[in-house]
Amino acid sequence: MFPPVKIISGGLEIREFGPQDTESVAAFLASGDRTALPPGFPGAVADVDTWLADEVHQRRLGGEGVHLAIVEQTTGKIVGSTGLRDTDWEAGRTEIGYGIHTGQRGRGFATEAARAVGRWALTEGGMRRVQLHCRVDNVASLRVAEKAGYQREGTLRMAEQEGREAHDLAVFSMIATADNRHRCAG
Repeated sequence: MFPPVKIISGGLEIREFGPQDTESVAAFLASGDRTALPPGFPGAVADVDTWLADEVHQRRLGGEGVHLAIVEQTTGKIVGSTGLRDTDWEAGRTEIGYGIHTGQRGRGFATEAARAVGRWALTEGGMRRVQLHCRVDNVASLRVAEKAGYQREGTLRMAEQEGREAHDLAVFSMIATADNRHRCAG
């Protein structure tokens, strides 16, 4: 299982969602803008407390991954989410994802969070590889991956299905090396 996560980086606090986030998560759900929430978020406002109290932490404790809030330190507001999923402990591999509230995009939050969480996963998280998949037509997400220091490895052709349409996915990774372990630690 991953250790508890609290990362301070570039004006952000990146931490597990918790009971203190009830109001923010409920507001995201009520507004219909779910881009700041991780996969598996509650379907209704009435389910937020249970999701925050149980499901979020069970993900980390079960070794699957982590759901993390991206909080702007100056305002204390959640601006998005990031997390690790599809973790394979034997292979030392996990996948990162991220989403930023539509009103907070373009401010570098996704890039900073992807960089910080990737480095954390390769050091304190015990991983050897953090991978990232994004649709090749999602230019903003491609830029985030590149700016955050992930290396593009190739394309998975027709790898994602949305409705009746199949999409190609770009594959990126950040791997553990002596160099990035040193930078992460310092």
